[in-house]
Amino acid sequence: MKVPVLLPAALLLLGALAPPASASNPNTSGTASTDLPDQVSFTEHIAPVFMARCVTCHRPNDVAPMSLLSYAEARPWAKSIRQEVQSRQMPPWDADPRFGEFANDISLSDREVELILRWVDQGAVEGDPAKMPPPPSLPPAGSWKMGKQPDYVVDLQPIEVAAGGPDSFITQVYAMELPPGKWVRAIELLPGNTAVLHHVVTYLGPFGIGEEDESTPTGIRRTLLLNEGARRPIGMAEAPSIGGVWVAGSPPTVFPEGTGHPLQATQLVSLNMHYHPSGTAGVDGSKLGFYFGVGELEKEITTAFAADPGIWIPAGASDHHERAVYWFSQDSRILSLLPHMHQRGKSMKYTLVRPDGIREVLLDVPKYEYDWQNIYRFREPVAAPAGSLVEVEASWDNSSTNPANPDPKANVPWGDGTDFEMLVGFVDFVVDEGVKPRAVRGKDQIAALLARHDPRHAFTVTAERMGFGGPLGLVLPPEGDGWLYMGLGNLMFSVSIPGIIHLGDELLLNAGLLTSGGGTRLPLGFAVRSAEDGTISGEMFFGRVLDSTNIDTLRGHGSAFNGVSVAAAAATASSSAGR
Repeated sequence: MKVPVLLPAALLLLGALAPPASASNPNTSGTASTDLPDQVSFTEHIAPVFMARCVTCHRPNDVAPMSLLSYAEARPWAKSIRQEVQSRQMPPWDADPRFGEFANDISLSDREVELILRWVDQGAVEGDPAKMPPPPSLPPAGSWKMGKQPDYVVDLQPIEVAAGGPDSFITQVYAMELPPGKWVRAIELLPGNTAVLHHVVTYLGPFGIGEEDESTPTGIRRTLLLNEGARRPIGMAEAPSIGGVWVAGSPPTVFPEGTGHPLQATQLVSLNMHYHPSGTAGVDGSKLGFYFGVGELEKEITTAFAADPGIWIPAGASDHHERAVYWFSQDSRILSLLPHMHQRGKSMKYTLVRPDGIREVLLDVPKYEYDWQNIYRFREPVAAPAGSLVEVEASWDNSSTNPANPDPKANVPWGDGTDFEMLVGFVDFVVDEGVKPRAVRGKDQIAALLARHDPRHAFTVTAERMGFGGPLGLVLPPEGDGWLYMGLGNLMFSVSIPGIIHLGDELLLNAGLLTSGGGTRLPLGFAVRSAEDGTISGEMFFGRVLDSTNIDTLRGHGSAFNGVSVAAAAATASSSAGR
């Protein structure tokens, strides 16, 4: 398991808490040394940076291993601080500063970095003690950072972590019992043992719920159902929302004024928790706190995602690319983004494509780190007019040069375990009109996605016994990968179909769907025959991977489907209009 670069004998979590949303955090490049004071001192120049960015963690009895509240405490760490700051290993913020302005940007500006480097290079002097700034007013270490007791607290199961060995990936699932009308305006994780708890991603709803426990050389994976309600069946269209991300020093998740997430009477909460042995055995007993909104919810936050459960990463590939999209059915404002891949994840980029064709990069993470699960909250919401697309492009390093790679000899599909991979580009947004998005017509959604392709090879498909909704979209190019588009209201998937098998006049396609819980991939095979009039027909097979050896025995046992190309449908419509 890849872990962040560590200081000798201790983690340096410099600046791991985001500044307040109102604080400015410019990332100017090319700062000239002439902008810096001739002599840099701790009390006058460095302490203000530490007080603003670092001491929320670097104080006694908090998550960091040492305090930076005073010169005497900080001075022994000067060279290590220089190394981590110069390499940008700390603070752990991996977004390219050229794109997007984020309220929770924890990175240091170029000037702040140069200031710290000059201080160390000049001998790390103290300066005038009278110029030392006072420490910020902070809640006591180990207490709720919101400053008050939550309205609802979930006590998570204590987790024992050995002194050494593989990392542990624990999904804890809890069903809340709530009166009607409750909605959440803020969520906070109170860590129990920050020496072993590495990061936690909280979802409102099911996500990454494994069907069985598993131990591998690279990690221990378990699912814990905390109460009887957590065992309830999960609907196919029960999509998760982003509740928040905790890493060392991260602030509570507070949604913008008047916005939040409505809660069901039996609301499921899924916490994906990563534990890393620290050299000393420990027990973590974390808590999750909910702060409810008062009055009526003005805008319901919708969590959408561009996801491709059809990814297939070849063994040894050092730079394998895949992509996924999400389509906005009405005028919306994007609030935040959360990239999600696993240990082979290399990069992820979000691009907004507006209806007029203008493209804007919203977020570029050129060096994705699974060890630091960052959520990126825009300083100002980004307008996404109706008909806009978010394109998400991801890349993976499945080669032996990736030290985090569990097995460079394996072909890697989608899966909830960290030995597998995911492509999920989460997007939190609110709509301009109304409290929540209007119902989406599947045919409009599919039509918009198929319009991106050659109309001769893009097909609208309907099928028998398609209880999960419809229609579907299939893209069957003469060469290269195909695509399956599927919509479930505001939940949608763009699924790549690699390796189309040509079997005489028939095509065999192998795509994939996600089961309830958001982690396990269900194979979905298509046996397709095409006609000269631009139509296709055949059978779909749920849970089966098709090939030349099994297709003959499966015929007649699938769900029949038929489809028509965009070009043929347009020609028919034009002919009818001309009569």
